[in-house]
Amino acid sequence: FLFSKYKNKITNNETTITNIDGANFIIFKNCSSFVIFILSLIFLFLLACSGVKTVQLPDKNLEIKDNKIYYNGGLFTGEIKAIDKESGAEEPGRFSASVKNGEIEGKVALLAEDTDFTYNIKDGKINGVASITGVEISYKDDEIQKCSSSIIPMEMVNSFCDIIKKHPDGESFPTTGKELQKRTLGIIERLNSVGK
Repeated sequence: FLFSKYKNKITNNETTITNIDGANFIIFKNCSSFVIFILSLIFLFLLACSGVKTVQLPDKNLEIKDNKIYYNGGLFTGEIKAIDKESGAEEPGRFSASVKNGEIEGKVALLAEDTDFTYNIKDGKINGVASITGVEISYKDDEIQKCSSSIIPMEMVNSFCDIIKKHPDGESFPTTGKELQKRTLGIIERLNSVGK
């Protein structure tokens, strides 16, 4: 008889947790305990699978106030995506940005016909690898650590990185996280106003 091998047994008024040969079993004494248990599991499953909220621009519920991104009146956390059909290029550009508590935080990608530009913002600073059309720039807290490329000659890559270091937040290539956050907000505003 299987249940004669109880090694450990914990009982309360509603359930019994039984350990039989190393395996734990929950035995419900009534239907309401079982229903509450199943509803709790469903809630945890939905919570775990809810994932990141993604907003496709334009979206009337998204707005920018005081350099913060709001969705339905609350600070937004999630991902913003858009297709830039207004760029005038044959192939529309693609845009995505990670947002945390209303601020650009995480990966941002601007992928266009003539330029691909990706970067990571952490705590308001560029961190990780930023990539602009074949040049990879490793950053730590807004400081360039290394420049490289597998397709562009290194002397051109080094010249490009020297210009960036000498002219931080230049018009064509901002080099601080705060400036990139500001410019990214401008892109989001522009893309969100299209078709409204």
